[in-house]
Formats: sequence, structure tokens, C-alpha cells
Amino acid sequence: MKKVIALLLAVMMVAALCACGQSAAPAASAPAASTDSAPAASIASEPAAAKKTIYVLAPNPDHGWTGAIGVFAKAKVDELNAEGKYNVVMQSFATADDQIKQIEDIVANYKGDGSVGVAMLPAGGDVENAIRQLADAGIPYTAADRIIPSVKDTAVSNIKYDNVEIGAAAAAYLVANGMVEGDKAVVIEGDGSSADTERTDGFNGYLKGEVEYNGKKIEKPWSSLATVSYSGSTGWNPANSQAYFETYLSNPANADTKYIASWDSGLTMGVWAALEGSAIDQTTKDAFLANHPFITGCGGPKAMYVILAGDFSAYPVAEQFGGIMDVTYPPAMIQDTVQALVDYFDGKDVPQENTQSAQCVTTENVADFMDKGFE
Repeated sequence: MKKVIALLLAVMMVAALCACGQSAAPAASAPAASTDSAPAASIASEPAAAKKTIYVLAPNPDHGWTGAIGVFAKAKVDELNAEGKYNVVMQSFATADDQIKQIEDIVANYKGDGSVGVAMLPAGGDVENAIRQLADAGIPYTAADRIIPSVKDTAVSNIKYDNVEIGAAAAAYLVANGMVEGDKAVVIEGDGSSADTERTDGFNGYLKGEVEYNGKKIEKPWSSLATVSYSGSTGWNPANSQAYFETYLSNPANADTKYIASWDSGLTMGVWAALEGSAIDQTTKDAFLANHPFITGCGGPKAMYVILAGDFSAYPVAEQFGGIMDVTYPPAMIQDTVQALVDYFDGKDVPQENTQSAQCVTTENVADFMDKGFE
């Protein structure tokens, strides 16, 4: 009996082993059946390439020309992010120290993988070393307006308007309206950046017969600029321009000044604010305005175009001027600066030096520019 039971158990074990062997066969053959689809599955599992990140460093979008730069920068950032090809991050700054910190942080976090670029309006000469760090790290960048000569060759592209031409245009306008050597003239300057110094160079160069404007040189070059006064740095601040001009006319002997060149439209308005206020002796002010002086600005704010169009409600004193001229200097150039970096990443040819020409706006042609002025 025990032998029978043992025999039955042995038969059952063999049957079970056969059953296991039969059920395992399909599983073993499954990989062979999916061999043709294996490469597709492998490709699908690879991570998508990471988006490149573009940092846009622009002034706080608050007021004036630099504020308008920030507004136009933000609009471009929003446009590119909506397209979705790049990750675009705007970082606003108020001071050069802010921008230096932004650049240093970008460099410190860069992995050296070509995934980062910077489009910026340099805050000024103080950011030179930070920009050099950017270049040394191999991070491509584009710069607008305030081009720093010592590092400009490290940029993918430098976008600016011809600031020498702007200074020459102001000088040519004043000369066309009677300014000759020996006349007192005032130059209201910016902040010592390249945009500022090049405008002064263009103004001086035109008067000395060294620089052309519109293909022509001055007929009678000046041998001396001794009668030209320069404000020095105003920081592009209208309040500083106002304070300077109040000080300038605190000397009654300067009341015979008839010609003023200002490197920013806001600084021009600072001159008018000085004349609207009470800090200048009324007799001196009356004598100055009796000359029906001429003044230039630069930038193209809508407020200046409104005055050129004949609405003097903001600065009634401006109506007593013999002539007003404003040179265009569109803050929308920051959008060209961002686009240049996008084009570079897209493999397009990008000129390293992109210098554009400005236009002079007067009462005669202001109607053509009214819709182009910034707030």
C-alpha cells in the first residue's frame, strides 16, 4: 500500500513540473516578440532637451527713459515666454550694485553647459568687472546703449544709437539758429557713461570742425570752446538738471546765454522747471528769456512731443524759447537687444556692432512722431 501511495505522489509531481514548464514558455518568448519596438521605447524614454534661459537685466520700469527701457523689456519677455521656446527671466535693477549682484549670481549658478545667456542695459561703468566675469564664464550676452569700451569686444552684440551723431545734431541745430564762436552755451550732461560722453564728444567735435552732421561740417570751426559750460554728471535726473541751471543763472552775467544742449529730454524739462520756479532772480530770468533761447533734448518722451506740438501747459515758460529740438533715442532698443540674443541661440548671424541712426524732431515734423513717444 505504501508503494502505491508513493507511486501516485511521484506521478503527481511529474505532472506538476510539466505544467510549470508549459506556462513559463510564453513568458520566455515575450521579449523576442517585442524586439522590433525596443529602439522606439528607448527614444521615448530620453528626457527632452532643457530650454535655454535668457536673463534680461533692465532698469525698474518706473519713469523716464530708463523706466521706459524696463517697460519695453517686460513686454519682450512676456512675448518670448508666450512663444515657449526659451525660458526668459526679467531682473530689474535700481543701481549698479543691484546689477553686479545679478550678474555674479548668474555666473555662480552657471553649469558651463551653454544653456544661459544675458541681454542687458549696463547700469554704468561700475559693472565692467561683473561683465568681464560673465564673458570669462563663457556666457553669451548682448548689451544696449551704455556700451563699456573695455569689454565691448566680449559681447555677442552691442546695440546702440549713434551718440556722437546725437551730440553733433544738437550742435548743428544751435549753429543753424545763430550760435557762433564766443557765444555762451550750456551742455547738460548725463552720468559719464559712453552714451553721455559720446554725445559731448560729438557736440564739441562738430563745433571744432572734426565731426560731420548729415554729411556736412560746420562752415566756421571754433578754435576755442571756452564759452561752453558743462554741467557734469546729473545722473540723468531732472531735479539735478534743475539745480544745476538754478546755480548757473544765480550769476546774472550768464543771463545772456542763448543756447542749451541737453543729453536727455527729462534734463531739458529740468531747465524749464528751474525757470518756472522761484530760485532764480526774476530780473535775471527775464533777461535770459528775453533772448528767446534755443534748447535741445534727446529721448522722445510723449511729454516733449506734446510741447513741440504747441501745448505748453506742462511748462508755460517753454513757449518763450526761440526753438526746441528733440533727438530720437527709442527705449525700444532693449527689445532689439533681447532679440539679438535669441537670434544668436537660433544660429543666425548677429552683428557685434549694431549702431543705428537717430532723427531730429521739431515743430515741423513732430506730427510724424506723436504715436512713437513713450510715457
